[in-house]
Order: sequence, then structure tokens, then C-alpha cells
Amino acid sequence: MKAILDKFFDETLLSHEEKEPQRFEFRGSSLPICPAYLMLGKFHTLEKTLDFKTKYHFAIGHAIHDLVQATWAKQGLLWGDWQCLAEDCKANFKRKRLTSCLRCGGPLKYVEMFFDIKEFGISGHCDGLLWVEKLNGYVVVELKSRNFNIIKSYQGSEPYDSDIYQVSTYATMLSRKYWLPILGRYIIWIGKPRPKPFLTWFYPGLGADLFDEQVKLNNEMEQKVKEGKVREVQGVCETYSDSGGCTFAPVCFSPNKNELIEAAYQEWKCLKT
Repeated sequence: MKAILDKFFDETLLSHEEKEPQRFEFRGSSLPICPAYLMLGKFHTLEKTLDFKTKYHFAIGHAIHDLVQATWAKQGLLWGDWQCLAEDCKANFKRKRLTSCLRCGGPLKYVEMFFDIKEFGISGHCDGLLWVEKLNGYVVVELKSRNFNIIKSYQGSEPYDSDIYQVSTYATMLSRKYWLPILGRYIIWIGKPRPKPFLTWFYPGLGADLFDEQVKLNNEMEQKVKEGKVREVQGVCETYSDSGGCTFAPVCFSPNKNELIEAAYQEWKCLKT
């Protein structure tokens, strides 16, 4: 009987997979973008497979984010949006740094800031805008939960490019929209399943050049599509080995790893930014 239950447990949970549509959006968490990958979504409906292990790690990451944000929020260090948890109140407050409800004095829940900046065509969630008293200003925080073995073995002098682009995007958007005294960008790698070891990086300024570069690149691709000039898109990846470990290489190349996939209207090549 145990053997039957163990197999049932594995099939219905540990080995269970679900498919969902692959979303193609210009988001802070998707930077730096691969224009060919972004445009591919305009002509194809693709699916991604999520297994239990992947969702398990996502859930741990979300829980860590919630805990970090709640800890800073109770100290009055986070600027953003809030919801009162008192049943007879439920008031909402936007763009403030608070520790309790302004209406009833009740406890507040920090609501992660969502950006949907239409003039830039980009959206995303910012992990936190943190007030640092000793610096007399804010830093934009990007928190990444990483396996502690990865953090212990990481020898690079810089975080992942995607981390830098993401935190620079949110810093730039916050500064331009709300004119806040943002001193820089702070990237944190925090360990899971335990908080140490950890790694941090600080970059003064907003990183606006990185953000503007990505917006310009996305707008150029969108304009080419409108003008019917998609065939002018040229890439640098002729074979799978040219991709240099690019995340999107499996999308651009066929399973035999040496031929580009022929889309309905175009041979797509993976552009590295």
C-alpha cells in the first residue's frame, strides 16, 4: 500500500507538470531583452512547462520577499502603497512611508509597487524603495533569493546583468515619475533555505542609460513591425554555439541545435544586446 501511495505522491505532486502560455512582455524582470524573442511572441503562441520543483522554489522566493518587506515596513523604512488590515477599515494609502494606518491606527500590509508606465511601454514590480537615515535618502532595492550554495561558490565581481538592468529600470522610473531623492541601487542576494551567506552590491545613481537603451531597442523593434520591416532584423547567432549560453537559444534554434527555427513569416535569430 505504501508503494502505491509513494507513486501517487510522486505522480500527482513531485513529478507533476503544468503548461501555461509563454508571455512576451516588455517588463523590468525580463531585461536585458532579446528583441527577436520579444517579436517572436507576436507571431507564435508558445507554452512553457512548470514542474513542481520550479514552483516550489518560486514559492520560497515569494515568502522570503514578503518577510523582508514586512520587516522593513514595520520599521517605517519602505515607501510605497499600503492597505489597512483592520476589518472595519481596509483603507488604502499610496506613495507614502508609513508604520500604521492614518485613519484608524491599525496595522498595515505593504503592497509591492507595480509600475505600468505607458509612455515607456514597460511594467514590473519593484521589491522596495528603502529609506536610509544615515544617507538621508532612498535606495532602490532588488532582492534575489539564491540557493546558498550558489552564493558561496559565486566568484564574479558583479551580479547578473539582468539584476543590474532590473534595478536600474525601477530606479529610473521612480525618479522620473515621483522626483524622489534616490541615491542609488542596492542589489541583495539572500540565501535559501537560510539567510546567510549573502552578497550585496551598491551602484550610485539611477542607471538611466541602461533603462533608456532598452526602451530605445524595444521601440525600434516595435516600429519595424508596424512598418513591415521585420525581415531587416539581423542577429549575431548563426549556430547554437554562438548564443553563448543565451536563455533564449532554445527558442531560436531547433532541437538539433544547429538550425534556426523558421517562423511563419521570418527566420528568427537571437539578438544579444
